[in-house]
Amino acid sequence: MGSLFSKIFLSFWLAALLLGGAMFAAERLSGADAVEVATHQLEAYAETAATLLANEGLPAVQRWLGARDERMPLLLLGADYLPLPNQIIPPRLREQCAQGLTPGAHQLHPHLFAVVRVIPNSNPNTYLAAFVHVHPDHVLSPAILLVIAIGVSGLVCLALAALLTRPVRRLRRAAQALAAGDLTVRVGGRGHDEVAALGRDFDTMAARVRDLLEAQRRLLQDVSHELRSPLARLRVALELAQRKLDPVAALARIAQEADRLESLVGSVLTLARLEEGRTHRQRQAVSLTELLQTIAEDALFEAETKGKGVTLAIHQSVTVQGDPALLRAAVENVVRNGVRHTAMGTSVEMTLAADSATGMALLEVRDYGPGVPEEELARLFQPFMRVGEARDRSSGGYGLGLAISARAVEAHGGAIAASNADGGGLRVMLRLPVLGADAG
Repeated sequence: MGSLFSKIFLSFWLAALLLGGAMFAAERLSGADAVEVATHQLEAYAETAATLLANEGLPAVQRWLGARDERMPLLLLGADYLPLPNQIIPPRLREQCAQGLTPGAHQLHPHLFAVVRVIPNSNPNTYLAAFVHVHPDHVLSPAILLVIAIGVSGLVCLALAALLTRPVRRLRRAAQALAAGDLTVRVGGRGHDEVAALGRDFDTMAARVRDLLEAQRRLLQDVSHELRSPLARLRVALELAQRKLDPVAALARIAQEADRLESLVGSVLTLARLEEGRTHRQRQAVSLTELLQTIAEDALFEAETKGKGVTLAIHQSVTVQGDPALLRAAVENVVRNGVRHTAMGTSVEMTLAADSATGMALLEVRDYGPGVPEEELARLFQPFMRVGEARDRSSGGYGLGLAISARAVEAHGGAIAASNADGGGLRVMLRLPVLGADAG
């Protein structure tokens, strides 16, 4: 029973079978099978009558019937299905016998049955009729049968309803617990039917809600923490300006901290819109090759001032469909992160290729910095993630660039992953669906 439909179908079918079995058993126990017993007895009597008829004739059969002293009356019927003469017919049977009785079982009235069978080898055909009287106490009334039917079907349906609705009740309790704020509640649906699948979907939803709320909580904590430093420096600069000790330097510091605050707030808003899917994306064909060339030139200008470099290797010219601004932010944040951490005298290497088997553009950005501890790789694309606590803060970052890159790539149907490169440094792989690719 893999599906809920089959469970319901088979459950009701089982209920019907059990109800029929109960009714049959009740009839058997009540004595309603007396006709079946009389039929078997009549077959034996017919064989005896056939023997007497063949050896001694019809008068011997009549004498044998007259000498019987049993509760089940027997009568001989002729070929016209009417009683033969010279037989004692009970008054209560005369009216029924006068109408003729054909072979088989007949209900003459609610408590009287007649069973008729031909005597073997009789010529012309002679029949033996047996009359069975069933006592009213042995016949179930319609009211009793109705009570039995209601009782049996009610018990069976109650058990089946409890069995089928138990996972639904468990799912309802889990939903109520989740609504009350218990984010750890899980249904743990087992089985292969629709309710079990719904339970697994509920667990997935609950885990996602918990992750989102945890991310929101961490985001609020991190934003408030990040705002404290520039606000504190702003307050110091304002105090210096008020004291007129060095107003020019104080105003320059205020402008610098205001720019940092604006950058932080803008990054947080961009990340929030990406996570909520509310960022307006201009879908158009974007030459990833040209975009990377522009990013490489800008990053190289920044890197050269620090004694570093940026290289770009294009194996295929690739075109993707998406928002140019978001795509630029996704790639630029990864490249600038590499420039920030690569060692002096080394270069950030950008490599572009296309995988025809998967239809994805493959962009690898590799630096030669200290890399990332393996246990922190999985959290590298989380907001405000910093390797070694204040590393990004000391280098001027807020830990939002890679998070924005990840959300932007995912918004375009791609994926991003990071790993430590052989020989040191970090390798970040971006995958984006290809709109077109040409051999380069």
